[in-house]
Amino acid sequence: MGVVRDALPKVLIPYPGPAGDREEQDIFVYLRPETNDVRVESTVLKVVERCPAYKEDMNLVYLANVPGEFITEKHIVEQHYALKLEFAVYGKELFTPHMRAKFSETFRVEFEEADIIGSFEALRRLKLRPEELFALWVPEEDLMVADGQSIKRIGSSYVVNYDIPALLHKNNRGTDIAVMIFRVRLGYSFFNDLVEQMRDALIENGLMNPRTPPSRAFHYSKGPFEQILDGFGYLFTPDIQNASLADLTFSTFLSAHGVPFETISGVVHHPILHFSDGDGNITEENLFSYTLFDDYETALRKIRSMVAQVVLPRRGRSRGGLFRGYAPYGPHRDAGLPGDGSLPADGSLPADGSLPADGILPADGSTRADDRPHR
Repeated sequence: MGVVRDALPKVLIPYPGPAGDREEQDIFVYLRPETNDVRVESTVLKVVERCPAYKEDMNLVYLANVPGEFITEKHIVEQHYALKLEFAVYGKELFTPHMRAKFSETFRVEFEEADIIGSFEALRRLKLRPEELFALWVPEEDLMVADGQSIKRIGSSYVVNYDIPALLHKNNRGTDIAVMIFRVRLGYSFFNDLVEQMRDALIENGLMNPRTPPSRAFHYSKGPFEQILDGFGYLFTPDIQNASLADLTFSTFLSAHGVPFETISGVVHHPILHFSDGDGNITEENLFSYTLFDDYETALRKIRSMVAQVVLPRRGRSRGGLFRGYAPYGPHRDAGLPGDGSLPADGSLPADGSLPADGILPADGSTRADDRPHR
């Protein structure tokens, strides 16, 4: 069933296309459903307008209202948080060897013996509502993040991505979202300070609880690759077409420096990657956290150091109940990696090895057509 005309996004300030200056970044800001009313939007924009850099080093280049019915019908939130959602559903089954080792090191318990569950299973077991699970306070030593996935120890259980049920619960047909893009020349050190000013203004106007972190009131792109992910979900042309990679500032920057659009799409949709330090040492990172608050040149340098993508089962396929393995990338694609996902103890790349017979990503980093989110 299609979305009725009244439930389509309303583009109030059309996006002008990618910036031509490599110093400019396009940072998305959108208000969370629980704070999205005209007073909050007005307060945020007033903070921007009072900023000395406004109009000179920062401009509002896109503004749209996206109805909750459209967001729900198109599964925008589920697509945006696809990886976290899969871990929230399947929990322990998807942990990579790196995640397993980090888990055991952090919590000092054997991975195989630990009761690690997805957050939806936790709701059932603990008889909690989504917001209660999210808000349940635990000491700092009972929290960890691995490859972008958050784990909270509650009693004798370890809950993966405990925030996802609450996030999905708050986004429904009755909750619209205001989306803005700010084109900024001063980088993230400047914009992070601006976000704190937005938070202070919301508190001063009684629109936000002082104990609420800014991320609960509004989202903003926290790095160049997250700008692309935000663009996939929330950037629309005036005739309500989705933006393509050719429309986005950072992806066009990458393309101009030799990174194909297929590779960009692949790493954004499958962001757990292996990076080389140039001396043969490999680290496993989530792309979005690895490039957190980077400028474009730094993020480009990091993506050029990618040597493999982690392969996880996708929804709608036979999962097999296990982490799948690694798909090599770039100059290492012919060397291969062990299909069980293991790496030598010294972290170096092996000289040979096989890949799983199915479920791997193409060596150029692109996603297969049947794996791409439907938009």
